This record gives sequence, C-alpha cells and structure tokens, in this order.
Amino acid sequence: MDKPILLDEAAAIERLRASPRIVLTTHARADGDAVGSMAALLRILRQCGKSATAYLHETILDRYAFLAEAEPLPVWDTTAASDILADADLIVIVDTCSAQQLRNLAEPIRTTQIPTLAIDHHVTRDDVVDAVLVDSRVGACAQIITRLCDRAGWPIDATVAQMLYTGLATDTGWFRFSNADSGAFKTAARLIDAGARPSELYERLFLSNCEARVRLIGLVLSSFELHVDGRLAVIRLTREMIEGCGATRRMTEELINEPQRIGSVVACVLFIEPEADGQPVRVSFRSKRGVDVAELAARFGGGGHERAAGARIDGTIDSVAAQVIPVLVEALQAT
Repeated sequence: MDKPILLDEAAAIERLRASPRIVLTTHARADGDAVGSMAALLRILRQCGKSATAYLHETILDRYAFLAEAEPLPVWDTTAASDILADADLIVIVDTCSAQQLRNLAEPIRTTQIPTLAIDHHVTRDDVVDAVLVDSRVGACAQIITRLCDRAGWPIDATVAQMLYTGLATDTGWFRFSNADSGAFKTAARLIDAGARPSELYERLFLSNCEARVRLIGLVLSSFELHVDGRLAVIRLTREMIEGCGATRRMTEELINEPQRIGSVVACVLFIEPEADGQPVRVSFRSKRGVDVAELAARFGGGGHERAAGARIDGTIDSVAAQVIPVLVEALQAT
C-alpha cells in the first residue's frame, strides 16, 4: 500500500456519511483520549443512524470504565476480527496510525479491501490505512472529533461532551502540558457548554486510585535514577516490583510523569518488564522541552508525540535499557 492519502475534514465527514456500517478501533493500552474519542464517535455515528461498533484491545481500565456505560466497548476477539472487518463498509482507527500500536490487527486492517480511515493527532504515520485525517498541532484526538461534529452539524450531547472532555483533559495532563494551547481551552469551553462537568471528571480520573496504585507511585518516586546532571530520569518496573505492591500492569499508566516533578528533569524514560520472558519490554518516553522523543522512539520501532512517545523493544529489561539510555543521554547532551 502507498502512504495514506491525507483528507481534510470535509472529505472525512463525507466518507463517514457514505458508510452505513462502520467498525471503530484504537490503539492498544487505550488511554483517556483513545477511549473518550472512540466512544464519542461511536455514539455520534449511532445517533446518525449508522450501524456502528467499536472494539478495544484489552478490557477498559477502571478509571475509564464510566466512558463505556452509555456505549459498551467490547474487546477484540482476534479469531473473529477478519469477519468483523469484512462485514463493514468503513474501518475507522481513532488516535493512532501506528502499526505497532494496533498489534495483531495491523495486518488484517492493512490488507483488507474495505475502505479505511485513521483520525489522529500523532506525528507517527504507517501505511496501515488508505486515508487519514491528521492534525498534529492539536493536543488531543478529541479536538478533531469535536471539530468534525461542529462542521458536520452533529449534535454534541452531555454524554458525548463528557467523553470528549476526558480525552482532551487526559492528553493535556489536565491542561498542564505544552500542548494545552488556546485551541485546547476553546475546545474545553465548547464541551463545558455542551454539558461536560470538569470537577466530576477530575474526581473520577485523578482522585479515585486504589491503594496498590498509590503504593506503586511511591515505589517509583523512591527508586528512579538520575543521569546527565539530573536532566534524565530513568524508571525500571520489574515483575517483582509490580507484584510486591499488589498492583497490576494496568496501574502503570502515567507513572512516567511522576519524576518530572523534579525541576532539573527534562526527559524521562520508563522500562516495564514483560509478564513473561521472550515478550517485548514496554518503553515510554516523556520530555518537557528540547528533546523530540517521538523521533527517539521511532529509532526503536515506536512513535508518538514530540513530548510523549513509546515503543516495544525485544530483549531483557536491562539489555533494552542499555540500548535506550545512551540515546537519551546523547540527545540531552546535544541540547
């Protein structure tokens, strides 16, 4: 397949309008923007009379479960995925255009004869789909979905507003990250006017941790390493550490942000040991400024944003760290 063609909003809306049966999905380890944007688009399409379904790669995280109350989001049965895709008129991927993030679904989507569309705000773009609506300037995919609704005249009810606000707020770190520009705040105001309730969402998303996750945060804060005169923070989470806290891998989301509380830290990398030997190590990258971690992640087959990216790398946690840390050190020394 050639590189996907770039669509504008009008062309993307037309593709959605012309398709009676639509299957939606997003990236593995779906975060708030992935779940919120996909759930919102699913609800909107159904309200437009479409036969729309949406699937996740794993069971939804507890903190986002409320987003699936109005529109259930089942997990892919990979043995039935090809049949599900073949029965659609359009396949839509939300919040990614990365083959690695689609895991086992990447190849069935890439080779299908059904029209495919990605709606995304990341820089990384693979040849998984035949068309993409992308805006890497916005802080969240939820902003693109909001714009599509307004341009197409699709109403945003209070439930959709809650879903989209969740996506926007989580991908901007509750409007603390550098991607929280004036456009993000304008979208936030638009969604509040439509019925989003920020105080309620903040409590659901950030003030509802279980004891095990809080203990895992404490472990991260007490065990990270500093390099390059304190500008690089390195976190390793082993199987033993996770199990010792009574935690699960589903509780590791956003732990990479914790060492960035230190003023000297410019970049941070998190290595998570897989559940079993032979599986890839999950690596997450973050930077405050000056380091394009999407470019660094791409060197290892991953991708993402300039300030937030990730990759899955074969090897042991120590061997992967030995590959990645020098690359980050070199990037920081060059700034």
